[in-house]
Amino acid sequence: MNCIKLAAVTALAVWAIAASAEPVRVGLGQYSTTLAPGGERELPAVRYEGGPAPTNKWYSSLLFDKWAQPLYAQPASYRPVAAGFQVDVPRPAAVFNGSREENDIVAAHKATLSIAPTAFVPADARIGRFSDWAVDVVMASGKDRFTATIAHGSPYSFYELTQGNARFKSSEPYRVFSRSEDGRALGLAVGDRAFALYAPAGGQWQEVDAQTLELVLPPGKGYFSVAALQAADAAQVNLLRRYAFAFITDTQVSWQYDEKRSELTTTYTATTLLREGTEKGSVFALYPHQWHDNPLLPAVLPLSYPSIRGELKVVSGNSFKTRYRYRGFVPAWPALPDGPSRTKLDAFLAEDLQFGPDQLLGSRGTYWEGKGLNRAVQVMGIVEAMGRTRDRDAILAATKARMQRWFAPGEEVDRYFHYNARVGSLIGYPDEYGSADQLNDHHFHYGYWIFAAAQIALRDPDWAKREKWGGMVELMIADIANTDPANRMFPRLRHFDPYEGHSWASGGAPFYDGNNQESSSEAINAWAGMILWGEATGNKRIRDTGIYLYTTEVEALKHYWFDLHHKVFAPEYSNLDAAMVWGDKYIHTTWWTEDPREVHGINLLPLTTASLYLGTDPDYIQRNLEAMDAEFARFLARGGKAPRDIWQDILLGYHALRDADAAIARWNPSGAVEDGETRSHTWHWMSSLAAYGRPDLGVGADAPLYSVFRRADGTRTYLAYNTGPRARTVNFGDGTRLVVPPRSAAVTSGKKP
Repeated sequence: MNCIKLAAVTALAVWAIAASAEPVRVGLGQYSTTLAPGGERELPAVRYEGGPAPTNKWYSSLLFDKWAQPLYAQPASYRPVAAGFQVDVPRPAAVFNGSREENDIVAAHKATLSIAPTAFVPADARIGRFSDWAVDVVMASGKDRFTATIAHGSPYSFYELTQGNARFKSSEPYRVFSRSEDGRALGLAVGDRAFALYAPAGGQWQEVDAQTLELVLPPGKGYFSVAALQAADAAQVNLLRRYAFAFITDTQVSWQYDEKRSELTTTYTATTLLREGTEKGSVFALYPHQWHDNPLLPAVLPLSYPSIRGELKVVSGNSFKTRYRYRGFVPAWPALPDGPSRTKLDAFLAEDLQFGPDQLLGSRGTYWEGKGLNRAVQVMGIVEAMGRTRDRDAILAATKARMQRWFAPGEEVDRYFHYNARVGSLIGYPDEYGSADQLNDHHFHYGYWIFAAAQIALRDPDWAKREKWGGMVELMIADIANTDPANRMFPRLRHFDPYEGHSWASGGAPFYDGNNQESSSEAINAWAGMILWGEATGNKRIRDTGIYLYTTEVEALKHYWFDLHHKVFAPEYSNLDAAMVWGDKYIHTTWWTEDPREVHGINLLPLTTASLYLGTDPDYIQRNLEAMDAEFARFLARGGKAPRDIWQDILLGYHALRDADAAIARWNPSGAVEDGETRSHTWHWMSSLAAYGRPDLGVGADAPLYSVFRRADGTRTYLAYNTGPRARTVNFGDGTRLVVPPRSAAVTSGKKP
């Protein structure tokens, strides 16, 4: 035998023997607690020992570096460095990108004001206490602590010192523009930035030099606060003084899905510790997705902040609420009627299935395997609706077998899941795109798996039981979006930022620009998978969490990626969409290419029945695609290289949400196919929309799985799916009633005013 092959086999055998004693059983599946030998990529040491680490957050650079990257909290930004804790009020500005010949909009952190203890020199900065949108940054030296509490949407930063005074150093000569009668509250201007500084009772401000202030703290009162101001305005200093000593100790988001009304109500609550005074409330600077068209918006204070997320409007109290319409989806669409479109679909299916169902499935690591699972279940839904049960069963069996190969690898160790207890994460190997050594993109990767597993669960509930394979699926769900307080394996809502309303992709956020997310649509795909899995298995906690995440991220996407309401993008930004949203900027490119077709398409794929939110504004679709075509022409003119039909299926599928006939006319059935797509699914998608019309997102229903479409002549098509064991009547918001048999789909149509 070849010696290299022998060594490889021996290594695998050693791993199999070692792993056979190591795996933790989860139903019929398992995860490993050790890595296969041979150099698997792994996370660096994590500087946190308090349980599952809060990776993929806006402050996660604190986990891996001695001194963190800038932390963009909005309206303020912060950065702990050796010289002190920096505070800034970043302002959006246009930054020209020469390679793309367009502006990025950036609100980068500056070291405008730095705060440091006088009695000791901190050795590093680490995460202390954290909650849904607040974190304690602890800078220590031995037993001494200098702690800063910062939070999304809070103009305040709250500070505690174990001993000594605090020194404030400005980046240029400061100006005191306001001083309270008791001398405790100062208004400080540094260039075009302004801050309010609040000392405790007995504290005294001393001006050391043109750029240095010292706060002399009285015994037993080692605390103070700083507020970011919109402008150098004494009225703002006085307004924010009211809550300056209500230190935030906890933040929590909770949600309630009203199935009857198809509404999601979200409550944001801050808990405070009153250091001085009588006001126990706080101040919240609401993002556009929180204040725009919110029927529960409380009274707005006479203060707002410009930010990279648009105008932040300020309210006060201990909590506030938002309410959104949940716009559902169904697991699959009905079959095409007999006729030319059906005949073409038969031909495409013959091509896609000619080498068997395994040809639909993916390969490589967890991302591309997931894309293949999505390909398979999309085709499975099509053939099932057509009554081709033999093909359905073959695809179902192949999809289950592929998942089970990962979930229970046995001695076959080329694909497996490993639980990293140091950080608290389930990591699939082979890993891709930094999913192991950086903990990136798990919601993108696992979202495809969860959506596919939910499709299996609808057809084989026994397979989805926890004691079978469902336990492994729910581990993947917990890894990306744990909400079970009893589950200490994973952090709460790893990827999702409850205050920003969207997810972050980077595990450690090792960038000056903060964290980032490119494909909002792949994040939303994960949450759709959770809805479907929870509904299919009867797990309302998972279902309702999915509805919260899906609905909220869709609202955030409308503002921060597409700016549908014209509240966010600066006039200097020439594009109609943002391909990547960062902590401090939005830009129009991807990690791997500047090709405009892929730049636009990355926030559209995968196209599934849960993608109808993309049809919210049909006119925007037209403008967006016209802009893309113009960008592509300029891209080619300056020497860019890309096929002219790359991702045509994704882009024309998106076009079909506005004008399906026009999309069909432009599609080349012999042209490019995106790696997560098939010609069968693209044709079925476009032809279905040609028959049903545009998504009608204004009509709700009293069930989680529903969709409504409307043709130009006013005819609506109503779809619903019932996962329960008994027939169910689904009531739509326009008065239409649809009886749906148990564990089945139903469709009806008609005209309503």
